[in-house]
Amino acid sequence: MRAVVTAVAVAMLAAGCSATPSHGGDGDLTDDWAPLPAPAALSPAVRVCHARLAPTASAVDDQPVGCGEVHVSETFHVGRAPDSDVPPAAGTAGARSAYSECSEAAVDFAGGDWRTARLAVHVVWPTGKGWSGGARWFRCDLTQTDLDGYGQSGRTGSLEGELTRPSPLRLGCFTPTVDGETVTEMRSVPCDRKHRAEFAGLWQAPDVSYKELEAGTDRSAAACRSVIARFAALPDDSDMQYRSGWISYNPTRTEWLAGERRVRCFIYFAERTLTRSLRNAGPSVLPVD
Repeated sequence: MRAVVTAVAVAMLAAGCSATPSHGGDGDLTDDWAPLPAPAALSPAVRVCHARLAPTASAVDDQPVGCGEVHVSETFHVGRAPDSDVPPAAGTAGARSAYSECSEAAVDFAGGDWRTARLAVHVVWPTGKGWSGGARWFRCDLTQTDLDGYGQSGRTGSLEGELTRPSPLRLGCFTPTVDGETVTEMRSVPCDRKHRAEFAGLWQAPDVSYKELEAGTDRSAAACRSVIARFAALPDDSDMQYRSGWISYNPTRTEWLAGERRVRCFIYFAERTLTRSLRNAGPSVLPVD
């Protein structure tokens, strides 16, 4: 700006005009400009889709794509981060608070409990450079994912209102592939086709270590049997272990660190196949074997 002002002043003098301002100023144009405002840290926009999911993002250099194009994640909410020297570390109160806010906002955005669908919530923080520059936001992204939560699937179309209508992302009936005690695949099928597993609901795990959660199969068995009993209208008693088997999916380690405590429970049969949902099926359909 100084070079431009000087050029203007020279031009005025060459034209025979006075450089003294008519409003009675001091004639020094260089001190009559208001100071420029401090640059404000940019904040990401909502309802924007992204070609990839990253744990940190810059509001300046992020490369969004249209939600009608193939994308991996979608920003549905932007929250205000605490004012600290660095972004909250994983597992801290600040990081858990951000995840909780994102989780609640995701229910409204998707139009239902995203935990009952093949969806996952992610918190994206500013980069370290952006944080140092004054960025104090966190971005809430939603992804289409696998049951175990470790894979993100490319998709087209926004997830807004996805669970307000019939959706292939809702957890329903499945044909599982089991190797010993490990489920290697859960292939989604319509419930009126042959299947051996069905999503029954969620249970809230206690605030234990992730290692203890993974090792606590007795706890998961008891909890999932109770979930299945409610789902299938069965007595929640010791006979449940003879009516069906169960499959459970824990949160990922990253989700657990963020405060996620939901465990997904599925009713499961090693050999029996069904062509209907077992919701409210009752003891006549699921007798004690």
